[in-house]
Amino acid sequence: MNGHSCKDSLNLLLEYLDGELSADLQAKLDAHFDGCTPCEEFLKSYRATPSLCRKALAAKVPKTITDKLTSFLREEMKKPV
Repeated sequence: MNGHSCKDSLNLLLEYLDGELSADLQAKLDAHFDGCTPCEEFLKSYRATPSLCRKALAAKVPKTITDKLTSFLREEMKKPV
């Protein structure tokens, strides 16, 4: 990815998935993820995680709680580390 490491790519993951990157950077990340097996596997797992968590939580926790938890986690993930 033009000198960017896997770590650099993964640091942009949330913006990538939310479609918040420029077209150029989006294309560069697409190329990186397509050509980097570890990043591609991480991306697949990352995309699957919310669905798996929703299924696990829905079985035991009321929907209002899962909605609040999902909102909270999304906001926390957007905060800088």
